[in-house]
Amino acid sequence: MITIDANEFVTKHEMHAALRAALGEENYYGSNLDALHDKLTSICEPTTIVIKNWSFAARRLGEYADGLWHVLDDSADENPNIKVVIE
Repeated sequence: MITIDANEFVTKHEMHAALRAALGEENYYGSNLDALHDKLTSICEPTTIVIKNWSFAARRLGEYADGLWHVLDDSADENPNIKVVIE
């Protein structure tokens, strides 16, 4: 299980840095939603990703948080190995 605290998502850059670190992809995953989608859909082992304190991300990042939500949801739909839990 990968747990990420959205309270760390103050800017888009910090959000991507937290996601990159949590996914263990310091060099591969670029700092954009397309790259995140590519990373999530390439996960080959059953993985649960828990995003805690989502309301902080929604408040701070606005529409970009909506985009993140869609990428997480679409990636989980496309890749049966991942489950995303938003808290």
